[in-house]
Amino acid sequence: MAASAFEPLLPAVLAFNEQGVPVSAVYQDTYHPADGPLGQARRVFLQGNGLPERWRGRAQFTICETGFGLGASFLATWQAWRQDPQRSHRLHFVSVEAHPFHRSDLALLYERLPQELQALAQELLASWPILVPGIHRLELDQGQVTLTLAFGQAHTMMRELQCHADAFYLDGFAPRGNPSMWSRTVLGQLVRLAAPGATAASWCCAGQVRRDLASVGFEVEKVPGAGGKWCTIRARLRSHLGRRRPVPSAQGRVLVVGAGLAGAACAWEMARKGVPVLVCDPVLSKGLDASHHGHRLAAISPVFALDDAPLARLSRNAVLRVWQGWKTLPQAARPRRVGTLVFGQAGNGDAEIQQALARLALDPDWVHWQDREQASALAGVPLQRGGLYFPQGMVLDPGALVAHLLDHPLIECLPERVFLRAGHEPGVWQVCNQHGDCLESSNRVVVAAAAQSLSVLPAELLTECLMPRLMAMQRLAGQVSYLPPGQSLTRGEVTLSGQGYILPVDSYGQVIGSTYERSGDAAQISRLGHAQNIEKVSAMLANPAVGGDLPEQGWAGWRCALSDHLPVMGFVPGQPGLFMAAAYGSRGLSWSLLAASLFAAYCLEEPVPLERRLEQALLPR
Repeated sequence: MAASAFEPLLPAVLAFNEQGVPVSAVYQDTYHPADGPLGQARRVFLQGNGLPERWRGRAQFTICETGFGLGASFLATWQAWRQDPQRSHRLHFVSVEAHPFHRSDLALLYERLPQELQALAQELLASWPILVPGIHRLELDQGQVTLTLAFGQAHTMMRELQCHADAFYLDGFAPRGNPSMWSRTVLGQLVRLAAPGATAASWCCAGQVRRDLASVGFEVEKVPGAGGKWCTIRARLRSHLGRRRPVPSAQGRVLVVGAGLAGAACAWEMARKGVPVLVCDPVLSKGLDASHHGHRLAAISPVFALDDAPLARLSRNAVLRVWQGWKTLPQAARPRRVGTLVFGQAGNGDAEIQQALARLALDPDWVHWQDREQASALAGVPLQRGGLYFPQGMVLDPGALVAHLLDHPLIECLPERVFLRAGHEPGVWQVCNQHGDCLESSNRVVVAAAAQSLSVLPAELLTECLMPRLMAMQRLAGQVSYLPPGQSLTRGEVTLSGQGYILPVDSYGQVIGSTYERSGDAAQISRLGHAQNIEKVSAMLANPAVGGDLPEQGWAGWRCALSDHLPVMGFVPGQPGLFMAAAYGSRGLSWSLLAASLFAAYCLEEPVPLERRLEQALLPR
């Protein structure tokens, strides 16, 4: 993604007209009629799409909206869905918004809503995301309702969405003030996103909008309006258009090869959605947490790029997804927000970084600059320089997390080394032990075995499906060092990240790291590794830690990475049931839940929680 392609997100500014109706200064238009937003939502969008009748008896129902605004249409739909005893099992709502409101402004607007909607509004506010560009996935109503928000211009974000919408809410400011929202380019994306039989409704009945909708594939009719509108429109996709993702009927349990962070996250994500899972990994003979046993604490630190390159954009999506998805886990396994101070990101100078911050205009709640004094105050000790501060940076216990994710009644853990063999039916795989015995067959398989991932795959598949990117994966050993409580280097509740990293002090002391070793057969703790870690972290401190006693304890493990630092997550080309989750590098905690969410979305026909451009960059190839 080139720097020129970046579109800064400009949040909405709360303002009202003389009648007390919220207005947009950008588009010179009101957010809803004078009689309130709920009437329009129910009359135009729900009734116009044949709801609630059309979602009844369905496993899931997906709605796509072209302008979230105040969220009134979403809240009205959510309420109608909850009140319907014959509702679909799940409701997916996808919405684009170029100018989202800050949570505090939404809170003021939601005070005006009737009491019957207050509980839903407060639940939405509690999950409302930071205002940064990209796709945000919120899970509401105990996971039965998902809200996928795409923050950015409609002409950009509609191209990035992936879903199979049963209904469209064509909402947005009037074409005279916001013509790009109603352009034929945007309306044309509706057909790509539509499921067969999709409908659409809008309060806007302008002739050009009706003609453009008809030209892209909808049958359009005008219907009498209400609430001051002469007419509104309803539309239905022509019978030969629309599609659903070709997801074959499930055969067998979901099979996950690998019980580390990547595999555990994929298993948990499917199990919590009611799908049985089998996880195979010889390390399980040593316990559910064996892949990270003794790894006391690790960081989840975002990435910054001067041009908001794919790695930075992906990191933003993944880190925010971690918080949304894991913030309610038991205390031992859940992430803890501590903030991350990053120094010299990607080798760029401080002046360049600060200029880029101003240009990108990212929400300060995501990232902002801290000078040397401010950074030192956060760390509790004098530092060499200032840096980027990410308030959303987190730490957690990897072993406790993996053990919790795998400890689910729908997950069976099998301590076996396995490989895959093509089944008797297309798309079906047999998972076999080292003796060649078939343990189970499935058409939904995740290979998350790090450096062993390629060896799990059949040789004929690797010959048929060239994957040079995955073939270039490097295996790297790494060591972290444990400082006892009396020898901690910082005192603040913040992670410091530069060439090395310093995690916040806990009851056990402090974790610093880490080394990168390209050679060797074993990941092991050494005095040399401790010395390297001390040297790395000392570069961030005004009073270097070199010259003292070396740590005596630590943890060592393996990581696999690619030269572009992007992970591999996606289906093997031509093999729709074979998903690869590998090359997470030093960011396994960041990437794991995002990959799991992608896999679940594909298997269960849910809206995809990632932009199409980013998804394509991650495929095994």
